Amino acid sequence: MHEEWISTAGTEGSPVGLPGVRVGTGCPVQAIANRQVRILLAGDFPLPGPQARRRLLDAATAGRWEELTQLPGSYWVAAHDSAERQFVSGDLSGFRSIFYTSTGRGTAWSTSARHLAEARGAAPDLPLLAARIAAGPQHWPDRTAWEGVRAVPGGCGLLLQPSAEPRLVDVTARRQGVPLDEGAPAFAGAVQSAVNWRLRAGDGTAGADVSGGLDSSSLAILASRTGTVCAVTYADAYTSDEDLTYARRTAEHIGARLHVGTGGREELPFGWTLQQPLTDQPVAAALTNRQHQLYLRPAAGLPFHLTGNGGDVVLDSCSAAWVGMVQSGRRREARRQVTGWARARNRAPRDLWQAVTRAAGSSRAEALNEAAWRLRRGVVESKRPGVWAWCHLGQFGTWLTAEGRETVAALLEEAARSRLPGQSDRADIEEQTASLRLNGGEMRDTSPLAAEWGVRQVHPFLDNQVVRAAFAMPPAERHGITTFKPLLGRALPELPAWLTSRHSKGSFGRQALAGMRAHRTPLADLIRSSALTTSGLMDPDRAVNALARVGDVQADALYDLQRLAMTCQWLAHHAAGTPLAKGA
Repeated sequence: MHEEWISTAGTEGSPVGLPGVRVGTGCPVQAIANRQVRILLAGDFPLPGPQARRRLLDAATAGRWEELTQLPGSYWVAAHDSAERQFVSGDLSGFRSIFYTSTGRGTAWSTSARHLAEARGAAPDLPLLAARIAAGPQHWPDRTAWEGVRAVPGGCGLLLQPSAEPRLVDVTARRQGVPLDEGAPAFAGAVQSAVNWRLRAGDGTAGADVSGGLDSSSLAILASRTGTVCAVTYADAYTSDEDLTYARRTAEHIGARLHVGTGGREELPFGWTLQQPLTDQPVAAALTNRQHQLYLRPAAGLPFHLTGNGGDVVLDSCSAAWVGMVQSGRRREARRQVTGWARARNRAPRDLWQAVTRAAGSSRAEALNEAAWRLRRGVVESKRPGVWAWCHLGQFGTWLTAEGRETVAALLEEAARSRLPGQSDRADIEEQTASLRLNGGEMRDTSPLAAEWGVRQVHPFLDNQVVRAAFAMPPAERHGITTFKPLLGRALPELPAWLTSRHSKGSFGRQALAGMRAHRTPLADLIRSSALTTSGLMDPDRAVNALARVGDVQADALYDLQRLAMTCQWLAHHAAGTPLAKGA
């Protein structure tokens, strides 16, 4: 497997001609240069031709940094010019991320937060980890799980200049307001290209998740037109029979055998071990490692493996679209959509509309400050709201100690004061950016696990060209009211109607509940011994009591317990002293 990383910290890897920059062994790279600037491209991308190379060099020479991120694929780019300026960027989603930290010799950066943390001897940032569980990680996109190690948020680049502080640069460079009918063909072209060039660059064979959902199934169908697909999926007693039926139908449609990894008790979530790789930051896939090991086995060793991750973000929007419509003066249309959506699901339109208008009447900063105020007083919501909100405090807030509530409240107020390049006051625009970053970050932090599974995961829906094509269209037009993910059928009408007309998707809730019940005792021990507990931030009894109430059908605190278990597992793994993989 390739070691796909670049860094200015440490001595592992190979030099590439940029001052202090080294890359992992076998990482696909290309360096181009003229007299004024030298550029490094690293990651997953088709080699640019002479005209594209000239455009990149001209853009870097002129400091038009966002133009360096507009090639196909998923890659990092670093540039160094004759004025000793250095610019480095990942992608819009954060799957290809950049992290940085201050050292005695200036600013060091790397594609691995853990690499920088170990180089400077940084400890896990316990207050931030608690805040992420309490209010969601989206409020601190420029922070990491490590003290003193900062993140360059997806959609931003890092500019380093002599005698100047590091500066974040907006590289989103995307159009907005393109009607769905006009934008759908461009989106289709971007997705098809993202799949096709990868197959042509390899040997024409790829692994692919075929879960039965629209996202993975669509990519597998597109890939089958250019090459051969090894289709894999996971199933057990708690997963959806309907999903498996659609997965089998997709495999039959493309003429592929569907390899079904059928799991049992050993593969239930939360059965992690210290032998599995330690990820850079807490990640959900660490709790389902055995599932992935099982079902991905037939696809191990292939040039790459397609996943549908990111499809939920680019193909659809959420109820934040209605909030954005109210903010932009389209109140009547928003109310009509809310009413239609609610009645189709036997919900109360009035309650949903009140939640939408309440969010539209607030700002991000106001909502974060209000959340801090409520947290200090122990006033949190027992259930997640029915529609999008700027900030939701889950049950974990009631599991914090008084010290923990004060600590997290202070971090919320700090987030309310901050503003990143490209940040929007429109709820729908800000939500899609946050969701994209959460999705990309989850895939980024899963990479060490994927290396053990033997697959090189690629996520075409997270490619910059695909994201830009999707986000050019308003969230309200991509939000399905009567049609699920309407952009997909509009962009790719040649997909089978039985797939694009699907209105449901199986949930992994029952599986998560079964895993919690099966591993209740070790999970309770993990919570009680966690650094979040020993630091005085969390009252373990409250969390363990919520765990004890997990039933066969539902648990109000399921989301909070999952995030807590994921974080406690990572902290325990880190405390065990697992060494950093060479060059990570």
